[in-house]
Amino acid sequence: MNSWNLKQYLNYGLQIIRMNTIVLWWIGLVGLLSALSLLLRESPAFWPLNVVVTLLSILSTPIIYGIYFELIEDRYSSIPRIARTYVPGYLWLIIRMYLPPIFLASMLISLLAGSIPAFGGGGFLEVTLVLFSLIYLFVIPKYYINGTGQGAISAGVHFLSRNFSSATPIILTVLLLETGMLLLQYQRSTFTADRGAIFIAIDFLVYFSASIVDYLIFIVLIFVLKEQPAPGGQTDHDQA
Repeated sequence: MNSWNLKQYLNYGLQIIRMNTIVLWWIGLVGLLSALSLLLRESPAFWPLNVVVTLLSILSTPIIYGIYFELIEDRYSSIPRIARTYVPGYLWLIIRMYLPPIFLASMLISLLAGSIPAFGGGGFLEVTLVLFSLIYLFVIPKYYINGTGQGAISAGVHFLSRNFSSATPIILTVLLLETGMLLLQYQRSTFTADRGAIFIAIDFLVYFSASIVDYLIFIVLIFVLKEQPAPGGQTDHDQA
């Protein structure tokens, strides 16, 4: 098993992120809209704005992944081409990854709620999704490298199982990131008008920082996967 030069990959990732200011501006815009939506929580416009922000975040994520991946590959496609190339397969892969655990967790919540009156199920689904996000850590990077979602789930899970020890720093980082976002989501319901500005600023900073860390982890994982020896003795990077 080859050791991972995570420090070097991290430096590469920071350079790639810093050189793409338009992506940083976009992340900041979406984060600002998400934070400002808290000001409208008593308004009829709150839920439509939340839906728009959520859709923007979901759809922009695979595009930003694609931008960073193509920079690593020394390709420079247009945004529409990146969207056509990666977004449909990414969304279908996400559905296949998370629909089964969501369905099973929902069934378990219903069963436990029926047999245990005091069981409210609070946080159970979210914890399940965090757990599976760790299991599927290398699936999305595998999808971008392979260019197809076929076999990406099994290949990603298999790679993590064989390199669990080396991946521990990344796993812990993702766990902290997911936990922080989960706690923030639960605290949103406690925001009050007199402290709104403070929590809006915190919401924006957490969203922006978490997004940067998420994309940085993606870049690091791409480098990790590309530098692993292929069955013929060459790395994915050499074969490319």
